Amino acid sequence: MIDPSATMVVVSHSIRIRAPVERVFALVSDPATRSELSPNLRSLRAEIEGGGPLKAGSVCHFRQQTGDRILDYHTRVLEFEPPRRIVSVSDSTVPFTVRIETEPDPAGTHLTQTETFEPTEAMIEQALPNTATNLAMRLAYRIMLLLDLDSARRLREQQEEALARELEPNMERWLTAIKTRLER
Repeated sequence: MIDPSATMVVVSHSIRIRAPVERVFALVSDPATRSELSPNLRSLRAEIEGGGPLKAGSVCHFRQQTGDRILDYHTRVLEFEPPRRIVSVSDSTVPFTVRIETEPDPAGTHLTQTETFEPTEAMIEQALPNTATNLAMRLAYRIMLLLDLDSARRLREQQEEALARELEPNMERWLTAIKTRLER
């Protein structure tokens, strides 16, 4: 079902790392190391196409496993400003934008990762448990699309917020893995 009122989901997390900004940026700008540290995916491939260091315009190829599924996609680096910011966009089934920012902090570095994407209906359904209430809400949403778009938008926003809350712990675990690696 195409949803004319769909909005973008934003998942963001920040962490303080006791390491210099340059060292943190070096790790997060290495696709292989970042991919390897993801606690939810097994990295099968993560490389910069054509080799060389990451830069604006670079294309990275990722092949990852989650459960029985293989994810194979590319990202293009839109912004690369060492040692402060990387912004990339994927060509995956559900395209997403990743923004990684580092800021000097008295104790080291403040690292923030923000991911933005337009969720599919399946993603929203998977994020919400199959309770009678959630099943009724899904049905109500479909009916509201026909009768009351404002109510449908409000309900969709609530569903997207639930999806973001579901994904936030994954990002927190990932940034914690980066912190652990850098603080060894």
